[in-house]
Amino acid sequence: MPSILAVSTAAPPHRIPQEAIKREFGRLVAGLPHVERLMPVFDRSGVEARHLIHEPAWYLEERSWDERNREYQVRALELAEAAVRRCLEASGLTASDIDHFYFVTTTGLATPSLDALLAGRLGMKPTIRRYPLFGLGCAAGAGALARATDVLEARPNDVALVVSVEICSLVFSKEARTPTDLVGVALFGDGAAAAVLAGDGTGRRGVRVLGTETRLFADAKHLMGWDFTSDGMRLVLAREIPEVVRDTIAPVARAFTRRFGKDVREFTHHVLHPGGPKVMATYRSAFDLPEEALGIARRCMREFGNLSSAAVLFMLSDLTSSGRPQAGDTGLVLALGPGFGAELLVLEW
Repeated sequence: MPSILAVSTAAPPHRIPQEAIKREFGRLVAGLPHVERLMPVFDRSGVEARHLIHEPAWYLEERSWDERNREYQVRALELAEAAVRRCLEASGLTASDIDHFYFVTTTGLATPSLDALLAGRLGMKPTIRRYPLFGLGCAAGAGALARATDVLEARPNDVALVVSVEICSLVFSKEARTPTDLVGVALFGDGAAAAVLAGDGTGRRGVRVLGTETRLFADAKHLMGWDFTSDGMRLVLAREIPEVVRDTIAPVARAFTRRFGKDVREFTHHVLHPGGPKVMATYRSAFDLPEEALGIARRCMREFGNLSSAAVLFMLSDLTSSGRPQAGDTGLVLALGPGFGAELLVLEW
């Protein structure tokens, strides 16, 4: 059973109140009734503030997609490096100890992928095995943990690094004036996170990964993703996602947790990707969870917004640094993303 040794995060310096973002976006869509009527989404989002790489005024200047993507390459690398350095220090390891490097992102493009650039900056060994993953979206942080677990089960003397970086704000364009664009502006933030995992043979112990599950629902591929346009990425987010969580994801999660002799509500800790207020309400009703089970997710949403693939890692970092988990506690990690896909893990402290 591989273990998670450490989880660390890095957030940009600009912490912007939700009210300020709502005000600036409201000016942009003034005179568009079909968007203006949805402005209360900002107030119902559960977001109080977010960390962005720039102040709001920066995003309201005319910027091409290639300019925004170049900015992504620079800023994402900086954030990822900060998260990794903190994580390595917390784990007691160095970059040269890493055998497998999983790098996930959804909000920018780079070739060479940023993990190759990061490996050089950190001094990783030339035999490092890299796994750059794009397109798993909000599920990718949990998905990378699962894939690292698979490899470490087969190679128990190895160590793996998982890094997620999302600069969601750079997807924004002044042309983003649809209701779905508004939802994206109301929910998403910027941040990076890293986790170090070790196989049993290393003798290092942390939070054990007892099992993982991946599910792809190919008939629901329309629910979530990006449209790629000449002006960059445009968010695809279907309104029926909460119903799919209730009717499709919940039975899968229950079947998965029964393998460990537990119902979903019986886990000590719940690390559930906070897609938005409706999704969190669906988690609670579908799994019969008490309100406190959503505390980690709501806190992440309140302080950082939806961080896409980095969200579950931010929540794990919050949980492990809080001192709340005790020996023998169990945790369920669940994240959803384009595909439509679900990634689940069961943890034990």
